[in-house]
Amino acid sequence: MNVSRTVHLILLILFMHAGMAGAGPAPRYDLAYNWDPDVNRMIGVQRKLAAVLGLTIDRQLEIVGRGREFGVVCKVNGTLKQALDMAGKHQVKLRQAGLPPPRPLMATSSYKLYQVSYASGAQLEGVVTLYAQIKATLGRPDGDRLCIEKTGPATFTIVYRCWQSRAEAQRIASRHGALLKKKKIPTAVIPAGDRPVVNDQSLLLGGAKAASAPDLSPAAPLSSLMRDKQVKGKVELQARVAVPQGDRQQTRQDPDQGAMISPGAPGLNNKMGAFLREQQEKGRIRREVRTALVAYDLTNDTYVVNMNSHRAFQAASMIKPFVALAFFQQVNEGKLSYSPNNRQMMEAMIQQSSNSATNGFIRQLGGPARCEALLKKEYGQVFQQVRIKEYIPPDGRTYKNSAHPADYIVFLKALWKNQLPYSKEMLRLMALPGRDRIFYGTDLPNGTLVYNKTGTTAHLCGDMGILVPRTRDGRTVPYAIVGIVERSSTPADYKQWMVASGGVIRDFSSLVYAEMKQKYNLL
Repeated sequence: MNVSRTVHLILLILFMHAGMAGAGPAPRYDLAYNWDPDVNRMIGVQRKLAAVLGLTIDRQLEIVGRGREFGVVCKVNGTLKQALDMAGKHQVKLRQAGLPPPRPLMATSSYKLYQVSYASGAQLEGVVTLYAQIKATLGRPDGDRLCIEKTGPATFTIVYRCWQSRAEAQRIASRHGALLKKKKIPTAVIPAGDRPVVNDQSLLLGGAKAASAPDLSPAAPLSSLMRDKQVKGKVELQARVAVPQGDRQQTRQDPDQGAMISPGAPGLNNKMGAFLREQQEKGRIRREVRTALVAYDLTNDTYVVNMNSHRAFQAASMIKPFVALAFFQQVNEGKLSYSPNNRQMMEAMIQQSSNSATNGFIRQLGGPARCEALLKKEYGQVFQQVRIKEYIPPDGRTYKNSAHPADYIVFLKALWKNQLPYSKEMLRLMALPGRDRIFYGTDLPNGTLVYNKTGTTAHLCGDMGILVPRTRDGRTVPYAIVGIVERSSTPADYKQWMVASGGVIRDFSSLVYAEMKQKYNLL
């Protein structure tokens, strides 16, 4: 394909600057996408670019420094022509995503970034304990920049995310080393990177409770948060858990998609029409798809935005936390056991989305119909619209199980409020490191806690979960979010459709975060 005039102009300018250098090795080039003094914004850009371009973070897409700015570069390390050829290939996808084209950058005009590390271990509970000690010793504000990263298949490392040159990171390591000397905790400098952060519930609570211990505390009764209300001849869940006053009584139809948008935060709901038109212009939302976009403020118990929360959608793998709940309810009653093998299977089902593990739990529960019946027997007010009709087929083409987005919101709120058996264990499972569509590639700041479960088939792209960003004074502000894009048939270009659909969910998550940021003064 031909490169654009912009790229040709860049080529001309770079050649003029390079001149007829003559002696010395030819310069090597990378591709630069954005520059900004805020590294957190660049982390968001890096994730978004990785999702759009299908590149690997840190190995192919790297955050570098240049003066007082941070930038995202693609490591080409080639000639100017090779960099321009790569730019031409990338800019088609970038244009579709509404992102600016990349620019060639001399590899020597930026520098690598580094962090400070303290200790690593295979047992998360021990690392959490040490994390608390280091955080207390360093105090604020340095202690607030600590996190636990998953640096290997079974390795957890305490890291101070400073994003500095090697020399500056070494100075920070020396200063922290002096403070930690009495505790005999060493410091080291490691390459910076956007590695998975362990969003463990024990870290959120500020304690050092062993993360491996499942939550056995009794769940608060769901009835204490629910009441029934007669609406249009049907008894439906109303108000305090997930359906605020007026949700089903006052809806408007968006002219662009036939989407039912119920009252939520007025400011954000007023922006949804423009958001949907923008997604249509990008080619992400077409006539053949249905979309649900829902966000719920867990602090104020109100919807932030509510679009199509009471329409049925295929559940795909988002049904798996419901299967987990049915299993844990049976464990709570002493009818099944959360054995080490079942714990391993549970992690495979939620973190790795293992279909065989899911089917194993459904079998233990007596089959799909029995699994659905158990949920409705114990949590009928929550799971009125959930349908579990099949085991997950070997090829993953599961189209019969379904739920309403509102079902996910009710579930997530009850989970967060510890009103379900093994609530904290389920949160731990949903926080295990992995890709998602509500945080990865969005504008949310690094360090945000994420508890989620994605769903993916040839007909559906979805994600549901809880995001927990922090305010500038250190408070946490949890909110639940659900994004679903569904079509009735397999797209001609499945990979491109999945990228585009994931982009809808990521942009929606960024939109919600902007609203919450303004409301709560978030980081």
